[in-house]
Amino acid sequence: MKKIIWIMLMTLASSLLFGQASDLFISEYIEGSSFNKAIEIYNGTGDAVDLSQYTLQKDVNGNGQFDNSYDFSGTLENDDVFVLANSQADDAILSVADDTNNGVINFNGNDQVRLLKNDVEIDHVGFPGGDDFAANVTLVRLPDVISPTLNYDEAEWDSYPQDYFDNLGFHVFSGTSDPTIIVTSPNGGEEWEQGSTHTITWTSINFDGNVKIELEMVYREVLVASTENDGEWEWEIPEDQQIDDYYAIIISDVEDGEPWDDSDNAFSIIEPIPVNPYTIYDIQYSTTGPSPHVGELVQTSGVVTAVFSDFFFIQDGAGAWNGINVYPIQDVEVGQEIEIVAYVAEYNDKTELTDIVNLEILGIADIPEAVTVTTNEAATMEEYEGVLIKLQDVTVTDPDPGYGEWLVDDGSGETYIDDLGDYSYLPALDDFHYSITGVNDYSYGAFKLEPRTDDDLNISGLEVLPLRLLFLDYDHCSDGKEFSITNFSDQDIVISDITQSNIFSSGNGEWMIEDFNLSLPYTLEANEILDFNVVVNLYTQNRETIVTDTLYITTDVGEKKIAIFFNADLNADADDHTIAANHYQLMNHPNPFNPSTTISFSLPTES
Repeated sequence: MKKIIWIMLMTLASSLLFGQASDLFISEYIEGSSFNKAIEIYNGTGDAVDLSQYTLQKDVNGNGQFDNSYDFSGTLENDDVFVLANSQADDAILSVADDTNNGVINFNGNDQVRLLKNDVEIDHVGFPGGDDFAANVTLVRLPDVISPTLNYDEAEWDSYPQDYFDNLGFHVFSGTSDPTIIVTSPNGGEEWEQGSTHTITWTSINFDGNVKIELEMVYREVLVASTENDGEWEWEIPEDQQIDDYYAIIISDVEDGEPWDDSDNAFSIIEPIPVNPYTIYDIQYSTTGPSPHVGELVQTSGVVTAVFSDFFFIQDGAGAWNGINVYPIQDVEVGQEIEIVAYVAEYNDKTELTDIVNLEILGIADIPEAVTVTTNEAATMEEYEGVLIKLQDVTVTDPDPGYGEWLVDDGSGETYIDDLGDYSYLPALDDFHYSITGVNDYSYGAFKLEPRTDDDLNISGLEVLPLRLLFLDYDHCSDGKEFSITNFSDQDIVISDITQSNIFSSGNGEWMIEDFNLSLPYTLEANEILDFNVVVNLYTQNRETIVTDTLYITTDVGEKKIAIFFNADLNADADDHTIAANHYQLMNHPNPFNPSTTISFSLPTES
């Protein structure tokens, strides 16, 4: 017991004596026999860290593509580690693992691994080119390493024999007691354009004085003589800044130049890269294979049609050539209209927008209608890559060809259905679907339809379209937006309830189904279609934001939900566009009267 207390006291003393790490870093790399693989991440920053900012990526054979990713989640406390292991690893590894992943954690000593923060690389293990830098070994970061690094340095690691797991689950960290500055960006390889604005970032340890920031090429140029030591400073690069590949940033104490640090490697100042405006159709259309605009920086816009864990899709119209994949994932939602500046790339024969320079959410918009195609067309036609499509009258021909996929056929030939979406359906042989909707993706040499939710899988025959009603202007509110309920099956479907109206939670308006005269419960016969129109009434006394509401349709084959979206800007001048058919205002001021009062009223129409 005394020994344990002594160790605890020594640990506390060292934490008080030494400085913290500048950021999370990779503290252990295990490349053991069979599936004995693991990566350990250490937090020595002095504070708990939100792990959702961080991503771990692996390439294959040093190819530099980093196709395999793992997104962390949760919180990592100070002086704690996060262990990510292969699910088939030895129990000695799994007993201390926080999570498992068999995509990233499946390397053979020549696969680079890197840690990213907010999609920017901060730490790196390995070399490009496929060299066996860490085959059959366990690498443990030295105790005095206090920051991640973009350049793998073997001198920062202790090497142990294969299947050595004794250090996994904790990290010995000594830190530093010296005042320290660490330049984190630019830190090597960046290409910053003339006339652009970039943030220079750094970390300070045991030092809080003001800093000087200098630019170095052949000579030093002072960018700012003294600025607050808050870790970032925006540099507006002059339009005539000399173009060169050998720039570095130096950050130092204003008083005496110590401590100081410079970029680990050179960065470049380049000419402004032209941004070419294209439609998605322009980017995608090609009769010879890859996009004709590969490598170009482009600006385009579209509506988000699907969001998955690693990427999303946008589309700017219905039909062929009008959809495209965007990687990596951003904070977007289905139905948002975005404008994006990014590079066009071909990733394993799939056209995508990547290396995003700018992304702006313009608002909400109608999702393009899914175009109906055959299963053979979905499986073979390049023009439907990235496009929202619908398959009709298909049967499951193979529920498990592998990797969570399944095969369906409408009689024209099989196509794959993938499992990236958030749906609960489990395929079974000979299951019949009246329709399957989704984005047509391409991966591992095959087209694969990606249903987004259970609503995209019509097994019962009941179809409600659309599932989003957007009221974006006053005409939409007064004229209304239509939806339909269709029974494609040969069996009757009983509708027990339909939400007919509701007041928005903010109280400044209501929506209602116009002229609703359906007697519930209602038996929807085979192939019968019901059409409805939803109108919105605006009130003038409350200007709070109108939030999304939901219209529910309850049947004996399940419930359908229609989301009702409203452009909150519409109520800013609602006095001039009062369209409430059944609402009026009556008020007086002052209240109580003394000695007189003014009574005012408003009516929905001239009367």
